[in-house]
Formats: sequence, structure tokens, C-alpha cells
Amino acid sequence: MATILVACEKEPVVQDNSTVSLSEDVINASPEGGVYEVTVTSDSGWRVSGYSDWTRPTAEEGKSGDKLKFEVDPSGSKEEKTAQFKVFSGSAVETLTIVSKPAYIMNLLSEPQVEYTSDGASLNIKLDTNVPEIESAFTSSGSSWIEFVKREEMFGNTVISFNVLANETYKGRGTEITLSGEGKSVKVAVNQKQLDAVITSTPKVVFEGLGAGQVKFTVRANVEYTYSLPDWLTLVSETKGSMDAEGLVPTEIVLSFGANMASRVADISFVSEGKVMLNVAVKQQNPNAILCNIPDSGLRSYLGKLGWVLASEASDECEILEPGLTSTSLSLSGGSIKSVYGLGAFPELKTLSVSGTGVSVFDVSDCRKLEEVDAPYNTNLTEVKLGKAPVVKFNTNAGGAYDMNYFSASTVTVSSEYLKELNLRSFDCIFLYYYDNCTTIDVSACPALEKLDAYRIYTLWGNYRTYLTKIYVSQAQMDAYNAGKLQIERVVKTPDHHEEAALVVK
Repeated sequence: MATILVACEKEPVVQDNSTVSLSEDVINASPEGGVYEVTVTSDSGWRVSGYSDWTRPTAEEGKSGDKLKFEVDPSGSKEEKTAQFKVFSGSAVETLTIVSKPAYIMNLLSEPQVEYTSDGASLNIKLDTNVPEIESAFTSSGSSWIEFVKREEMFGNTVISFNVLANETYKGRGTEITLSGEGKSVKVAVNQKQLDAVITSTPKVVFEGLGAGQVKFTVRANVEYTYSLPDWLTLVSETKGSMDAEGLVPTEIVLSFGANMASRVADISFVSEGKVMLNVAVKQQNPNAILCNIPDSGLRSYLGKLGWVLASEASDECEILEPGLTSTSLSLSGGSIKSVYGLGAFPELKTLSVSGTGVSVFDVSDCRKLEEVDAPYNTNLTEVKLGKAPVVKFNTNAGGAYDMNYFSASTVTVSSEYLKELNLRSFDCIFLYYYDNCTTIDVSACPALEKLDAYRIYTLWGNYRTYLTKIYVSQAQMDAYNAGKLQIERVVKTPDHHEEAALVVK
């Protein structure tokens, strides 16, 4: 078998030297869209390939040096979009990227107008926006009282926060904030109310003398107000002026009054919408002031609030005002009162009520017209000193059962030249059961005494308890008791096992 060898000639290799290049490989299109182009350079004809629903080439092929144009639709999206096309020339290829910038939006989601009181506050403006940098501008002087704080992205929205400073002026103020960026903007109107004011340069007005006269002072205000006068002051006139540069309207007030026997003071309160805006003290000053000494600071303060005296924390000395000279009755209460000495300075005082104080020595011996005293709930009481005061009745019982008439001291002593009735009764007081320590009552220094009620007992479910065991009396009082001229009601020994309070001559 013959073998035939055939030599095959190798085909020549064809070398491809195709080239293609673009004047730029990225087109950045604005949100508004438009027509954009690049220049194609190639060694032969070129063609373009690719697809996008928002951009397209105006021609699919061309020759070297031609411009490749793309129509780009308006963005309509808050996000950036990209599309890629390929340009071929022979075996050469270049990629062209087209970027559609987002469509910027700025929609106001919070209120377009806000109002604030004169107090400082926070302002939060809520936006639906994709603007990366937002600037703020103010009309009028808004930038001086509204401060930028921060920008936050919250739940897909943007919040621009500001700090609104307190308005310390007497005029309201307003501004319009414009937030802008990337050609978009919103406006917010901000109004802040005035600092409400009723003021005066003369908070104390003094008339020297006890004769009839007038006082006047000027009040400046930017709100409506009311005020009332005490009986001794009469409104003569109110004259309003024009608004001043600070935004306040001045009003001159003239008051008149008649003659009086002593100094007197009135605090005039100017009220707007239920709030006291200003107090003006008007005083008719006795040039020969009547002074007294009240040692206890709590009593001085209490009498000062009642308008009986002008008092100071720094001194015992007080000036007696007209109520202190003419009033016949007085009620005091409160634990800050530790002493009642000094009430003799009030010449017409006849009846006195003192309840719930911290008084231990009840001394009204300097009172010259005092006749009756009620002193319930003074649990620290150890001694009652009436002296030559014409007190005929002294009572520590508040009336009724279940009161708080207990004494923490073991002995209570009462002394008086004129006292006729003394009531130290306490019945069914649970506080008596737990806190009472009174075992002895001493009335031996009350020579005019006609009636003593010292019935002090606590009962609970048929059980009885009392701590009182002795009542000290003078020999004359014992004789009067035995003769039926002095009544003494006390706990005595009975079949119910009450304990006896013995009468002991001192």
C-alpha cells in the first residue's frame, strides 16, 4: 500500500489593529436632562450598543471624528441613575457611562408659620428633601435671636433644628426663614411674643404726714391689667400716654386719701390674665411713728402679713400701723410662732385666738384690754402667764371630740389676777393616748378662778386612760371648792376604774 505524503501550507495570520477612543468616558447629565455628546476617534467606522429607558443615542454608527450624541430625559428621581453604552470599532471597544443626577426636591412637612411665647424654645423644621447642603437666611434681625443647631435625617425625612432665644424686650418680633439649596427653597414664618410687662420706677410711694393728701406714680405696660384699692385709697385719675420706644404705654395714676391716726400701708397688685405683674406699696407715714418691740420673728412676720406692723427680720422693733391701733380681735396660727409676748402694743385688742403654734410660755401679761383667749393645738404649752391682763376666759379646747388637745410637757402652770374660767379639757383624743405627758396642772396663782375644766381622758372600746394625777390649788381655792364657789371638773375614781386627779394645796 502506497503512502502519499502531502505537505499543507499554513494560512497567514491577519493582524487587527483597530482602535477607538472617546473624548470623555462619563457624561454627567443634569436633573433637567438634555442632549450631551462625545467625540469618537477610530481607525475605521464605529457603532454603538446598549439600552436604557431614560437615555438613547441619536445615531447608532459613524466615522472617526463624528460626535456621538445622547438624549437624556429629565431625572424624575431623588436617586442618581447610571447607564452604560459600548462603542465598537473593529475589535476595539470603549465603555461610555451616562450619569443622571437626581432631581432635587424640597417640600415642607411642618407648619409654614409658628408662634412662640417670650420664653426660649426649640424650632424643628421638617422637610422631604434630598438636597445635600441646605443654607438658611433670615429676614429682619432673625439671625440675632434664632440659632442653627443641627441637621438630622429621621425616618426618611430631614429635620433642621434651631434654637429660639428668649425675648427679653417689650416688643414682639418676627422673621421669615428661607431654607435653600440646589435651586430649591421653602419659607417658614416665625413670630415670638413680647415680654409682657407692667413696671414702674417707683415701687414704693410714701406720703409724709397723717393729714389728707394725694400720691401719684406712673406705670408702664404692654398688656391690659386690673388693680384694686383698699378702702382708704380713692382713684382720682388715670392718664395714659403714647407708646414709648420700648413698646410700653405709660399711665399716670393719682390716688387720694383722708386723714388718719397712724401710718398705713397698701400693696396694690397689678394683675394681667390672673398673674400678678407688679406690686406698688403706698404708705401714709406718721412722722412720729408709733414703735413697739416684738421679740419673736415668727410673730413679727405674721403681724406684718396681716398689716398690723411694719416688721424687719433684722430687728425686734416694729412700726404699728392703723389696724394694729384699732383692731379688737386677732387670730394667729403656725409653728413658726414661738412666743406671743409683745401683743400689749396693740391697745384695743380684746379677743385673741392662737392655734397650732410652737409657743411654750404663753405670755400676754402686757395686754391691757384682752378679755378672752382661745389657744387650741398648742401642744408645747408649759406655762400661761396672764398677769394683770384682764383676761377672764382662757380655753385650750377646740370643741367637740377627737381634737388634738394634748400637752407634751408634764406640768402646765397658769397664773392670772383676773381669770375666771379655764378650760383645759381633752376627751377621746387619740393623740392624748400616744403623746400626752401632762400629769400636773397648777392653777394656784389664779385667785379669781371660778371654773376649771380639767377633764382629760381617752376612751377606746370601753378602756380608759388619763395621765393627769394632780391639780395644784391654793388654800383659798380649796376652801372655795369645798364651799361650792369654785367648780373643778376632773377625772375622779369611779366604778369604771377612772383614775383620780387629786386636788393638792400648794
